[in-house]
Amino acid sequence: MASSDEIEHCPINDLPELALVQIFSYLSIDERAVLEETCKLWYNILRNSPSLAFTCVIQLHAFVEEPINSTPNRLGRVLPRWVRQTRDQPKYMTNTDPRPYGYIQQYLKRFHKDVKNLYIDVEQHDVSCRYVLCQLLTLFGPEQCSEGRQIHSFRLRFISHNPLLMKSQNIIQALRTFFQYDASKNRRESLISCDLSGLTISLDDDTILTLTKNNPYLRKLNLQDQSLVCILTPFCILQIIDTLKELEDLWIDMVSLSDEFILLLVEKADDQQLIRKSPLNHLGIRIRREEKFSDEIDTKLWQMLHEKYPDLKMTLNFGLTTPLNRIRAYMNANLQLPVHTLIINTPIPVADELCLAANSFSDTLEHVHICTSGQWAAMTRTTAFNQAVIYLAYRCVHLRTLYIDVALHEDTIEEIYQLHPHLKEPGASKLLLIDSPTHTILPQDMGDLFG
Repeated sequence: MASSDEIEHCPINDLPELALVQIFSYLSIDERAVLEETCKLWYNILRNSPSLAFTCVIQLHAFVEEPINSTPNRLGRVLPRWVRQTRDQPKYMTNTDPRPYGYIQQYLKRFHKDVKNLYIDVEQHDVSCRYVLCQLLTLFGPEQCSEGRQIHSFRLRFISHNPLLMKSQNIIQALRTFFQYDASKNRRESLISCDLSGLTISLDDDTILTLTKNNPYLRKLNLQDQSLVCILTPFCILQIIDTLKELEDLWIDMVSLSDEFILLLVEKADDQQLIRKSPLNHLGIRIRREEKFSDEIDTKLWQMLHEKYPDLKMTLNFGLTTPLNRIRAYMNANLQLPVHTLIINTPIPVADELCLAANSFSDTLEHVHICTSGQWAAMTRTTAFNQAVIYLAYRCVHLRTLYIDVALHEDTIEEIYQLHPHLKEPGASKLLLIDSPTHTILPQDMGDLFG
């Protein structure tokens, strides 16, 4: 084991303090706690550098308490240690116990005024994780931040399974407290980006309206949560468009839209042209089972939107439960949708739909992601499906990324690479020759596909 003198004089400590701060900034807060015990220099940097708090990545994992030894120490206690809980490991900590997260709470209490980017990942099945999450969100509320805060980017994501009948009302209430901080009079304190797409609970109107009311300078907003049913109403979306004058990037569910939404966007485009402000440049729409009960699509309204926003880029995301007829309806060329990214999650073969997309979006389509969830992997060996993929690659001359999670013919892949040689570059495509039931395409593997 290295002595303290050797640690103090290791080569990395010869780097400037700013360089060490930059290196430490890539670590999550719980990882920084271990580094504090390395040497005095690192301890002082981690404890006294506000710039390290500019970007806070918080990972709330489920922990279990294990004894270090089975015999009590001289104080009459069995020394415990905290270890990550695995799926097959029983949990002994049944009640709320925030002790494993004490360092995170202390750190944020000390530097919460300096945080600019706040990213939280939570294993929400664990009661202690949910409790600490609510405590952290409340810490950034109006009462605790009476002297100001400067968070510009916020992301909350659940990273484990969602237990049946999980009590989520306390998390929603904590989110409202977080959003109740009034930054409407100070641009420097307003959220610029808010990503709630990783939540497995339903977002309601009150929470989102509180967010937009107090953060009118938002530019990017993602409301496509992972709950089974979207409960955001068209009224809420209209209020968002009316309140956020500088909104550039919006991700919502089609079931929350209405004809009035498109008309308001058209009117807003006219006003922005008069005052020379940049209009909305990206609209992400997810279409799921709820669309089965929607009205027919008004072709004229979407054509008006395309005329008013010639530079608008759209993402169409068809969920696993989307009816096939609705997929075809939104791929109608008469709508003139400027689809930039196409995501199809379906257990049904969609060879005809790919050909339809190739004809309708040939001038705009750049990113394609087809996820079959392994439901019809054997059927993708058919000639029709392979020809549809080739036709898509042939028609879409601006194609930049192509992800398909099932096997294709070898000749199909070679022809795609001939049409688009840049797809051979790392991260540009994921084309398989062998079916892999465990193969999944993660969002982080897809480059800028999700913005």
